[in-house]
Amino acid sequence: MSTTTAPARVEGTNVVVMQTPTLQWALKRALLGVVILFVTIAAAATLLYASIEPEDEGTPSLTAPADAAPARFSAPPVDMPRRA
Repeated sequence: MSTTTAPARVEGTNVVVMQTPTLQWALKRALLGVVILFVTIAAAATLLYASIEPEDEGTPSLTAPADAAPARFSAPPVDMPRRA
């Protein structure tokens, strides 16, 4: 008799039979996945927000306010020489 064949009867041992996943198992895994995704996105958003430096109120802005009129020059600046 070959040693690789399984016996026909198993007495006194626990046999584990694979079961198909249930709906409860699938819902728990889906909920766990959603929680992990939420925590990951929240942590990334928090780190991104923390890395943005606040704008200093004391320094002048490089852009004009939205309600400001466009600058118009009727004469060339004084420090520039005029061309003939």
